[in-house]
Amino acid sequence: MSDKLFVGVGKEKITPVVGTCLYGYVPDHHSESVHDDLYTYAFAFDYADTKALFISITLCGICHALQDELRKEIEAKYGIPYGNIIIAATHTHSGPNICGTTGWGDIDKEYYNGYFLPGFRKAVEDAVNSKQEAVVATAVGNSYVGVNRRELTAENKIDFGQSPWGVHNPKMTLISFKNKNDEIIGNIISYGCHGTSAGRNREITRDWAGIMTDAVETVSGAVTAFFNGPEGDQGPRLSNGRTVGNIKLTEELGAIAAADALRIFNTLGEYKEVSVSCHSDVAKLPLLKRVPLEVAKSKIDGVDGSKLVNIMKQTYEHYVSVVKSYEDGYVDTDFRDINLDIIRIGNVAFVASPYELFMEINLRVDKIVKDLDVIILSNANGSGGYFPTESELCRGGYEINCFKYQNIQCYTDDADFQLIKETVRILGDLKR
Repeated sequence: MSDKLFVGVGKEKITPVVGTCLYGYVPDHHSESVHDDLYTYAFAFDYADTKALFISITLCGICHALQDELRKEIEAKYGIPYGNIIIAATHTHSGPNICGTTGWGDIDKEYYNGYFLPGFRKAVEDAVNSKQEAVVATAVGNSYVGVNRRELTAENKIDFGQSPWGVHNPKMTLISFKNKNDEIIGNIISYGCHGTSAGRNREITRDWAGIMTDAVETVSGAVTAFFNGPEGDQGPRLSNGRTVGNIKLTEELGAIAAADALRIFNTLGEYKEVSVSCHSDVAKLPLLKRVPLEVAKSKIDGVDGSKLVNIMKQTYEHYVSVVKSYEDGYVDTDFRDINLDIIRIGNVAFVASPYELFMEINLRVDKIVKDLDVIILSNANGSGGYFPTESELCRGGYEINCFKYQNIQCYTDDADFQLIKETVRILGDLKR
């Protein structure tokens, strides 16, 4: 065993062919061009007896079943423990579908097997096989490329706009790795914001974050990856006053994000030896009882579910599943178990969450945990939909409806508090 940190980096293209469906808005929305390529980025870590793998895929999300298969494959091939592997999606809405969420289209198996898997495996292989002794520097600064997107309209409705009074965290974190020859070998940038600046476009793109990482990569000469933080209620702060736009607005915002990231990069101090540790545990989150059978039946009677998409399809299928659960003899449970996997690099702890968390959840955890900079990643090691705060449930809106109709049993109204408590507990067991 060595108390030195070894880091390996891999990057491989996972761009689909033009004509591939883009995932994030509606099914059967086909691409017509490639604005910028999609990639898998992999960072492999060895420290003492700890082996870890930190992966960013520039897609909207990855379903539980696929990430489970990939992590098991990596564990078997490279000996990296399952719980020490984080596969995080950047949440661009301009890439193929490997999520398969009801209402938003099926998993694109041709893309997954033909384009994603080869690129993913090559990036991981390159990272594992290129490890070299490394030192680390971290810098934090503010960026206002994101904004709370739950705008309250004059009609007292929640819309996808910009809410300057809503909860927002401007903090952008940049971690950089150098080898013994004083060469930068890789960078990680984390920030919480949706990848929707391109809107319902037809260009394949990593969205605003891709322009940012490319800029840092060019200046530093090293692979640079984006890991998205809590973005459930955070959207790009576009000049059109919205949080969805077009490719021109993506380029505009991406340039601002790039300038912010480079400014933060230029504040990096001394590169130092740091430790890396990992920890995994199960968070138990409380559930409500199912709606009564007759209520569920009344919601689907006379409705043609085949003509529905997006949230309307998800809502319909929710009630269909509830009805079936009664027919199958399903028994309500009190809790749902959610795995939380953590990779700590120096003083920064990345917590993998499958949900699109509302920003306040991370802010509350970070305030409680005094000795770590905690970043809870969205769409990491699975895809579980939105996870709002209790205070936002009364406002309703798209995210709240998604939250209520994700599973047969919905989480309780105070599930955010329970998730915070469980996350703090699990972080307390993390080796520092």
